Amino acid sequence: MQPAIASFIRKNPDLRASAKRVDLESVAMMAVTMAALTYDPKKSQPTTYFGTAIRHALYREILGQARQDGRYVPVEKILDAEPASARTRSAMRAMRAVAMLSAYDRTLLEDRLIEMVTLEQLGLEQELDPRTIAKRVLQAMTKLRDAESNLP
Repeated sequence: MQPAIASFIRKNPDLRASAKRVDLESVAMMAVTMAALTYDPKKSQPTTYFGTAIRHALYREILGQARQDGRYVPVEKILDAEPASARTRSAMRAMRAVAMLSAYDRTLLEDRLIEMVTLEQLGLEQELDPRTIAKRVLQAMTKLRDAESNLP
């Protein structure tokens, strides 16, 4: 796996910074494991099949991580986005409720509801079924409603 990872990094120098935040060996191992389930020796050589699986998994993971890094908004920025005098009471309640969500839930809701990313795209990024993503979006929305209703 190390030669495949080294080759990937060498051929994609623009992804080096993002690759440092991803456990490349774990991603490659998972890709090999998943590819082993569907490998047919009659159709292709092992090095071609597994190398391609590793390369695609690394691309997905690194680009997904870069996307999450770019979209992650710390709670401090949400709360200090504008002066308090310009905010309405309901806007302040909404911001406090959003701040109570986990970073994953905030990013998921932002991607789905604000950026209008499809469930299929989110599923591919997170390697989950789109129905699972839909359930997680609904759970995050429920958490947001609960957080807002429990505020004074």
